[in-house]
Amino acid sequence: MRAIPEDGSADANLQIDLVGRIALLSIAILAILGLFGFGIALPRLAAAFKGDPNAVLLSQLVGGVVGLAFALGSPFAGRLVDRFGYRTVLLVGCIAFAVVGSAGGLLNDLYAILLTRLLLGFTLAGALVASLSGIGLLPVAERARMFGLQALVGGLLSMAIYPLVGAMAAVSWRLPFALHLIGLVLAPLVLTLPRGHGVRRSGSIPNDVAKGERLAGLPLPVLLVAVFMGMANLVGPLFSPFFLIRIGVANSALQAIPLMAMGPAAILSSGAFGWLHRRFGAFAIFTVALALAGIGMVLGGLSHSVVELAVALFITSLGLAIYTPNLSAAAVHFGVRNPGSALGLANGVLYGAQAAFPFVSSAINQHAGPAAVFEIFGLSALALAAVHSWIAIVRRRRALAAAI
Repeated sequence: MRAIPEDGSADANLQIDLVGRIALLSIAILAILGLFGFGIALPRLAAAFKGDPNAVLLSQLVGGVVGLAFALGSPFAGRLVDRFGYRTVLLVGCIAFAVVGSAGGLLNDLYAILLTRLLLGFTLAGALVASLSGIGLLPVAERARMFGLQALVGGLLSMAIYPLVGAMAAVSWRLPFALHLIGLVLAPLVLTLPRGHGVRRSGSIPNDVAKGERLAGLPLPVLLVAVFMGMANLVGPLFSPFFLIRIGVANSALQAIPLMAMGPAAILSSGAFGWLHRRFGAFAIFTVALALAGIGMVLGGLSHSVVELAVALFITSLGLAIYTPNLSAAAVHFGVRNPGSALGLANGVLYGAQAAFPFVSSAINQHAGPAAVFEIFGLSALALAAVHSWIAIVRRRRALAAAI
């Protein structure tokens, strides 16, 4: 695996004022609303169209198709950023998110609503990849902190969005769609941002980096690990209820406790990311993220109570939450010529892998049960962490040998 640059030699000196930074951080609300926050409204949507024989399936697709479109659109969004600049793509993405997202509440056909959700995923890809690219234009010391803060803002906002969507859906299934208009609120803030196209390194470009530009400069091992971590993100949310039922916990309120434990852990990790990145570097954080996620998932599979599973998912979330901003930071380092494309590809792979998770987890579940899903993913993460550690040791030995 090629070494992750840690020196921050990128020619990134874009100065962004407080309002502009708020705009970049606030894009996290679009990601939470588009990718995750709408799930609680789907049963109401299905009930409203109960006369349609495919109402349940279509309502589930309304929730899931955004992530698929986001994954497919992210690499394309990255190329648009490199072509037109992050601010232009971000502004168009915010406005399109508001228009397309709110339109679903005005329609009376599930297939038409599904189409708007498909388009919403593409608008979200543009907005999120552009905001990450804007952060990537900051000086390296500020960049890592902002990546972590954006993840932190997302975690905090999710604690408000979920109950808000639920309360609005209880009044009418149409109301939650109006929340997408937040994109129009963010648009004026985006206009305060300075223009910029991409991060460029001063001096010559290393040959090993130039050769890797077929994947926007990203090493294949980094993308493969992103595939794994994208699927690992769903282990707790999707399989903890099934696991708890197996150990005799059928109460839905109790089943929610382990998932609630993931929120504070995500806030803690993402809030500390900037300091950790400055102190230890991207490669070490990848290793720690894999180790924490692995330990947590293995403990999850060995749990015998709600409390034990809550502790396990807390540890898991510590690793998962620190991995995502670290992947963005690494993508900016590796995306020498086209950082937008690198960020788009990295996020597309991370979230696109989630489409494969149901097939992988179902195969494991059918043969060995839900606990095995936790354990196999956990042991795999620990194995990847061990490989990372071995590579770090080899790199250090080579550096010491060269210095002698």
